Amino acid sequence: MSVQTSVERDVVVVGGGPAGSSAAAIAARGGAGVLLLERERFPRFHIGESLLPESNRLLRELGVAERICDAGFVVKRGASFWSEDGERESYIDFSLSREVREPRTYQVPRDRFDQILLDNARDAGAEVREGCRAERFELENGRIWVEHTDESGAMSRTGARVLIDASGQRGLVARALGLRRKDPQLRSVAVHSQFEGVEQLDGERAGDIRIVSLSDLSWVWLIPLSPGVTSVGVVVPREHVARREALVGDLLEGTLAGVPSVARLFEGSKRIAPVHREADFSYAPTHYAGDRWLLAGDAGSFLDPVFSTGVLLALESGCDAGRAALRGLERNELSAAAFRDFDSAQKARYRFFRRMVAAFYDPAFRDVMFRPSNRAGILGAMVSTLAGNSRPGWMTRCRINLLFWIVALHRRLGFSERIHSTPAIGDVVS
Repeated sequence: MSVQTSVERDVVVVGGGPAGSSAAAIAARGGAGVLLLERERFPRFHIGESLLPESNRLLRELGVAERICDAGFVVKRGASFWSEDGERESYIDFSLSREVREPRTYQVPRDRFDQILLDNARDAGAEVREGCRAERFELENGRIWVEHTDESGAMSRTGARVLIDASGQRGLVARALGLRRKDPQLRSVAVHSQFEGVEQLDGERAGDIRIVSLSDLSWVWLIPLSPGVTSVGVVVPREHVARREALVGDLLEGTLAGVPSVARLFEGSKRIAPVHREADFSYAPTHYAGDRWLLAGDAGSFLDPVFSTGVLLALESGCDAGRAALRGLERNELSAAAFRDFDSAQKARYRFFRRMVAAFYDPAFRDVMFRPSNRAGILGAMVSTLAGNSRPGWMTRCRINLLFWIVALHRRLGFSERIHSTPAIGDVVS
């Protein structure tokens, strides 16, 4: 097969999701010549519909905040965590933390949301090619060369001074270089779909996400995408599925029917979309940058979605990658060493949120979550984190550390085994 060599670019971005579109928009707006390769045609389905308030800052930087506001997406002001029996509920209101300056965000059907971001990359000056799949890359003669095929099967080769890999879980660069490491503690399987007619909350909380904590450390999400449509998913530890392999196809509706607090919400509802299965949610690379390449979004790392960090991490890493590429191009310093700050920032952000996500699978932590108290400011610190703030002030960090000390005390004293008599956070602190 003949390979056509196309015009070289300053930046080639692989992937048109939130990370890739953000990186392309930032780099193009900064004056770089940008080619974005997206293997699918938009709009397309994608999981991950719940945003966090910290995303608002990034949407403004990208210049799409007004378009997102005008799109009519469901407004999200917080999150509810329910016990399996429905008798206990912990409500996380984003307005409870002073560090959350905009305590509201959105639930977004990803086909529409991602289309806005991709169009914004075009408007910023990036050349966007949909239906174009990046096949491989190589470093040659001081350039990154990317081979890609279009929908007709024709192959082209494009040179770039910098490659930003935002190819999602496919991980073009990370897999080729053997960088990806699965998280041995956070290996889960999710089965999800969309339903019509699920009972939703009323009033200002109608748009909030609901997380139902199950006794076997599984959990269920319910995300209202519109007044009539709800995104629903079940996340279970991988080993649970291995023991019930024959039931994987029925895992979603079987779990929903078996949880009383959830089953009543589905009376009269119907599934309106295919059932999707995702596995091994959490992974990270040994490093996020190398000579002339950067990893953004899921192409770098992905974290269990219990606290809805996925789109936020994609937006942040995408914007960071775009800025890092511009700095490198301006200085003509495009080595791994030149991208050290980018690499460190991504690692620190992942570690920060991973600590909270991993804690969710600790029964002692769940007990504490179901008895929130703001004594010593601990609840506000938790809310700041759950709103997506990965750079809290020193006092908030101290309070988060205190939260984990309290969780350790619960575990040590066996409070999680005596859940109905467990004291609230404030009672333990005092």
